[in-house]
Amino acid sequence: DTQTNETQPKKAKLSSVKNSAKGTIQIKWKKTKDADGYEVQYAAKKNFKGKKTRTTKKLKLKVKKLKVKKTYYVRVRAYKLDADGKTKVYGDWSKKKSVKVKK
Repeated sequence: DTQTNETQPKKAKLSSVKNSAKGTIQIKWKKTKDADGYEVQYAAKKNFKGKKTRTTKKLKLKVKKLKVKKTYYVRVRAYKLDADGKTKVYGDWSKKKSVKVKK
């Protein structure tokens, strides 16, 4: 694994994690220079045990069918494709943010 910091995209930055509807949260983050896409993780535990991961090219994501009255933790990281266009090179995870899902 010859991954150097020059090939990694910068650390992604979460801008907001909000409750948008019943059992739904809206996650937004800032654009990261030289990123080809983003990986978003959310979990009901602080240590991200039992996490769910979604990949997107947009700067926001809506997560539905979450348990109401439960707190979820969210983090995001940018990735860019390698020179061959097949391998994803990941940046560091953002700071995590928490949101309580309301009814």
